[in-house]
Parts: sequence; structure tokens; C-alpha cells
Amino acid sequence: MLALIGALLWLTWPDEKELPPRERRYEAFTACLLTDDEGLAGTEAKAAWAGMQAVSTAQLIKVQYLAVDGPQTTANALAYFNTMALEGCGVVVAVGQAPVAAVEEGKGRFPEIRYVTVGAERPIHGVYAVSAGNAEEIRAGVESAVARSRAK
Repeated sequence: MLALIGALLWLTWPDEKELPPRERRYEAFTACLLTDDEGLAGTEAKAAWAGMQAVSTAQLIKVQYLAVDGPQTTANALAYFNTMALEGCGVVVAVGQAPVAAVEEGKGRFPEIRYVTVGAERPIHGVYAVSAGNAEEIRAGVESAVARSRAK
């Protein structure tokens, strides 16, 4: 009788197959979005974030964003920019006048980081610029720029 019970238990015991992980396993690379005080509510920032998320899904990189709170000045935005750079962002995407100005002023202190600006009024040496077109153009431009930055 014990043998029969043991055999039934053995036959009905669940397989111990390894279940696929439930969480994403990210690469050691983070793409960061620096926005003005509108955060992700702004049209350009929303489109840029969508492009960054597409790269995150395709290449399993981490993405994060930070909105410049308070006065929209270069000096104030530099504090947020420095935070991102010191946190180890591999690429910083800047959207908005103050964040773009912060990239221009602060990029020299962090030459190992790649930089992307959205809607910059003039070109910045060493920075990939995405023009402020419609949302789909911004999304595609940021997606391409971040993917290329990741490959380098």
C-alpha cells in the first residue's frame, strides 16, 4: 500500500522546471531624460520618453527621468544634470530650454557620457540633436540616438 501511495505521489508531483524570470534583467546601462518643469506631460518630453522606452524594451537598458523643479534657469538645471551624470547615466537626453542649456554648460565635466538634445535652438558641439518636429519624429529620433549611444 505504501508503495502505491509513493508511486502516486511521485507521478503527480509537479515538475521542477525552472520558471522564466518574472522581472526584466537589464544591462548595465542607463539612459536618462532631463526635462523642464512639465516633466513627461510636455509634448516633446512625452515623445522622447516613448523613444527611450522602446530602446529599453529592445535592448534591455534602464531608463529614468528627472524634471527640473523650481526656476527654469541653467544654474538650477545644472544641479539636476549633475545628479544624473553622477548616478552613472550612459546617455542624457535633454528636453526644454533649461535642460538643454545645462547639457551645453555641463557636458565638459562628464566626457564619457553621450548627449542628446531635443529642440535645441542651435547645434552644440559633440551633442546629437533631434529637431523639434512632430511627436513621432521626436520619438524615432531619440530612439535612434539612444540606441546608437548604447552601441558605442
